[in-house]
Amino acid sequence: MSIRWRLTLAFASVFAVAAFVAALFFYAAFQNWVVSQNIDGQLRVFSEVLVATLPSENGSDIDYNVVASAVSSSGDSASTVDDIYVQLMNSDRSVVARSQNLGDQELPFTNKQIDNGFDGTATIATVSSGGTSFRTFVRPVKTNEGTCFLEVAQSLAVINPNLSRMLLALVLVVVVFVTLATASVAIMIGRALSPVKRITATAQSITSSGDLSRRVKYRGAKDEIGRLAATFDQMIGQLDQLMRSQRTFVADASHELRGPLTVIRGNLDLLKRNLSEEDRSESIRVLEAEMTRMTRIINDLLVLAEVESGPLEEQQMVSLKDLLLDAQDRALLLAGNRRIVVGRQDDLWVKGDGHKLDQMINNLVSNAVKYTPDGGTITLSLSQEGDWARFEVTDTGIGISPEHLPHLFDRFYRVDKARSRAGGGTGLGLAIVKGIAEQHGGRVAVTSEPGKGSTFTVWLKL
Repeated sequence: MSIRWRLTLAFASVFAVAAFVAALFFYAAFQNWVVSQNIDGQLRVFSEVLVATLPSENGSDIDYNVVASAVSSSGDSASTVDDIYVQLMNSDRSVVARSQNLGDQELPFTNKQIDNGFDGTATIATVSSGGTSFRTFVRPVKTNEGTCFLEVAQSLAVINPNLSRMLLALVLVVVVFVTLATASVAIMIGRALSPVKRITATAQSITSSGDLSRRVKYRGAKDEIGRLAATFDQMIGQLDQLMRSQRTFVADASHELRGPLTVIRGNLDLLKRNLSEEDRSESIRVLEAEMTRMTRIINDLLVLAEVESGPLEEQQMVSLKDLLLDAQDRALLLAGNRRIVVGRQDDLWVKGDGHKLDQMINNLVSNAVKYTPDGGTITLSLSQEGDWARFEVTDTGIGISPEHLPHLFDRFYRVDKARSRAGGGTGLGLAIVKGIAEQHGGRVAVTSEPGKGSTFTVWLKL
């Protein structure tokens, strides 16, 4: 069974139970109202009429023959009171007179009604006898012979037709309400779950066609369903981007490795011929250089794959100041006539992988040395900005044109491809820098002006 119908049945069950309980309460309230308004009022009025036929406390003694005649005729004096029963009891609770419609039977009463009567209180109660329920009104009457009890009663069966009609009406109302509520809930749940159907259809379409460009494109309310649809679209978008990046990566890696392999294959063919010692040595030198280049590309690819594989597994507190000073020492060995200047060097610590952070800084410094001419200056600085550590590498090199800046951290992207390959670059150094920064929860940015130099900035969370 689908979730839509499971939810619909669940709501229908709740509505049915709620409607049933409400109907029971309403039925009980209606029954009490009918009894109190129709029966109890009639019993009180009828008892007042009968009490007028009895002598008062200071009057003459009770003539039971007269009382019996008045009481006995009370049950059939009019059609509206045919179902009213009357009996008179003395203080010993013995019946001294009764209405004709009682025959030889006696009306039931409760001991509490008699006990309250001795206190002068009239009491109404529901009493059952012989499978029939009666509404009985017992009131005390003070006479010269003591306290008598006049009991006026009516069978509750007289209200059964009204109660039956009310019960039938309530059943119809409950059935109609539950039916309408169930249909409304089914429609609302269907509309609410329609994005889920679209998500399922989109997922099935993507599975069957492999087209990651498909989207749900939900335009409804920004509720849980809306967020689910948006998250699904975002996830598919990331998968699409990942697949495109993977295809580009494979194509770029194949292209980068094809060059060295072609050179290696050509030189191997040359070595099979009769070459002079000088040509043989040159071929071997070229082979070694290309093998070194391939090794560097493969190593950088492995590093990049590790960086992009996910969050860091092991982290420790790392001193960025120590890494900066180590990078300065290495830069001095490579700088030649270039000046290496250390600006601000705050004592900052971050949580992460020290080896990867050192590689990130070394890639930035090496890149600055490579593109800064002799006599230029490379400045390293480390400062704190709020909750962030800011590491900067500024050079006075050749700079970068604005059109290249958005792609500078892409894999295998080179501003000057021929010059970069000649310098031994793999085109992965800055991509590794970006990957390490993001793996540590940071980011990297670059500003540059052709002919004046570049500034690479890395922010890391303290």
